Amino acid sequence: MPTTALANGNNNNSDDPPPQTRGTSGGSRGCETESEASSSSIPNIILLAPTQSYGQTLANSPTFAWFVKDTSSWQMEFRLYEYDQNNKQSRLVKEIKDENFKSSPGIMILSLPSQELLVGRRYLWQVELVCDANRPSGNPFAIAAMKVVLTPPEVKNQLSQSNDVLKVANLSKKADLWYKTVEIALSSNNEPTLKELRKQGKLI
Repeated sequence: MPTTALANGNNNNSDDPPPQTRGTSGGSRGCETESEASSSSIPNIILLAPTQSYGQTLANSPTFAWFVKDTSSWQMEFRLYEYDQNNKQSRLVKEIKDENFKSSPGIMILSLPSQELLVGRRYLWQVELVCDANRPSGNPFAIAAMKVVLTPPEVKNQLSQSNDVLKVANLSKKADLWYKTVEIALSSNNEPTLKELRKQGKLI
């Protein structure tokens, strides 16, 4: 996706994500043949993140996760942008275009421990499958918006008082801490936790 497509939005609500983040994952078809694409309504890339609003994270280095439908392995690209809410412009702060960065079917996870995100700032992150390096405009992609927040005191107190994985996940969910909820679910060896969150519509 061209960087310019992420810029220049017109938003009256200052807390709304830029318009370009809306529904993009649903429009990303995939690297299949035309017949395969027409026989499936499942997007090729589904980010485990809100696409209609900012997903909140407490971490300066959050874990990014997404679902890949294709069983074939494709070259992937990851981009992280800082989004300026005032001038509606985005600035590229991290890009991964490594030949070893390839897709695999199912849920994929990426952590950027060396990438410091700032509290109060808004970011966009994008995952792209490189179906044809010579025709990047045809590559399927998905993009989501997030903002880094401080832990509310009451939530911090509740989280510190519980060791139950599902309870912590539910507390995070109620506080709209999306990335914390997903991180707990994906790092937990407790399969019922993941199933319960799926029932609640928090995960695919």
